[in-house]
Amino acid sequence: MPEGIKWSCVCRNDVILAEVGEDHYDGAVIELSQKLLKRKPTPGWEFQRNKKLNLRAMKLHVYEDAGQKKCVDDVRSDKLIWIFAVVSDSSLEKDQVKSFLEKLVFLTEPMRQDDEWRNGQLLCAQSTFAPTLLQRMEQVDYQGRLAMVNHNINSTKEIMSNNIDRILERDEHLHNLEERSSSLNLMSKQFKKRSKELKRKKMWQNAKHGAVMGTAITAGVAAITIPPLIALL
Repeated sequence: MPEGIKWSCVCRNDVILAEVGEDHYDGAVIELSQKLLKRKPTPGWEFQRNKKLNLRAMKLHVYEDAGQKKCVDDVRSDKLIWIFAVVSDSSLEKDQVKSFLEKLVFLTEPMRQDDEWRNGQLLCAQSTFAPTLLQRMEQVDYQGRLAMVNHNINSTKEIMSNNIDRILERDEHLHNLEERSSSLNLMSKQFKKRSKELKRKKMWQNAKHGAVMGTAITAGVAAITIPPLIALL
């Protein structure tokens, strides 16, 4: 694998759907990717570093209402979080790596409506999506900054805004269930509205790290078998 992106994956909650990567750093890529995926999901970006080897890991979350669908572990839940993760070396700038993940978000939007992606087991999309993922990774390496960086900040802002809205809606739903037996008076409604706005402001402060968006995708990916790196460890 050339310089640039060393590993990348797409997850549904804790389930890795597809991944591509190699580790020529004596296990450092595997260790960094595992630490990254263990970090608690947030409305925006999460980061992990290996400063000694100049490796950078980051992930982006997309929250979605699961509609009380049955999950693979036979537990019903309205929590559905798509995770897009990557480990890269120092040859790529931070904005280039962010752009790569943002492209994956929009590239996978149709697949994320399929039953296989929403309910499938570990690596259920490895054979179908890993070749496409590898192609995206190679395009970052070969085409460089000009092909990847497009300063459209609104794309990730919209993703983070939707994430925050869904988190707040879920919190409000749980709160309403707890207080369904009693009606809220005007004072409690005002307090609830204020608390929601303060929480939204705090989430924006934590999630706001800037963003860039990639360009159009390339069709025609060869059907090849790509082994996973960390999913079966």
